[in-house]
Amino acid sequence: MRTSLRQINAAVKTSPSWPPTRQLSDEELLAHLRRDDTVALEAALGKYWVLVVDYVARITSSRDTAEDIAQRAFCQLWDRRAHWRPDGSLRALLCRIARNYAVSEHRRESADERSAATFVELNAPVAPVNDKIETEQLRTALDREISLLPERRREILVLRCVHDLSYKEIAEVMNIAEQTVANQLSKALSTLRESLGAKLD
Repeated sequence: MRTSLRQINAAVKTSPSWPPTRQLSDEELLAHLRRDDTVALEAALGKYWVLVVDYVARITSSRDTAEDIAQRAFCQLWDRRAHWRPDGSLRALLCRIARNYAVSEHRRESADERSAATFVELNAPVAPVNDKIETEQLRTALDREISLLPERRREILVLRCVHDLSYKEIAEVMNIAEQTVANQLSKALSTLRESLGAKLD
């Protein structure tokens, strides 16, 4: 029977705590999880819940679906805690679990990008825009162009430019080669710069 987050939260209240003086690394969290430490799962939830929900929401276009899938991903993280590599990337692992759930349920749809965060990551030379209407028009144009990207290319863009995963982590999440990640990201950025060049000027 699959563990629920409610059961985990109840267990946390009765678990001996290991009060960290700093944010624990992924390797440390995985090591604690492998030792059946529910407090480590609580720490993982605090560290990556928002990231996983946001990532899934962008590939399913449904916040409710994203929260449901994120909960299932963290439950699987706990239920299979003895099987995870202790030296891996926890955030990549969680994204991969969540992605598998989303794909298996055929809920992947267009992503709804936040243009401001994306522009920062793209390092696009955007001139200051004070007019609210122009800003909204630019944001709408970016959202439209991102939604037109091929599905895999769009997902790579989200993982890299919104969630700052490394090429290695993205390759692990999507089960593709790192060079494929680099090639697809380059094409995505090139497409956005070409399609939005005039507006950015």
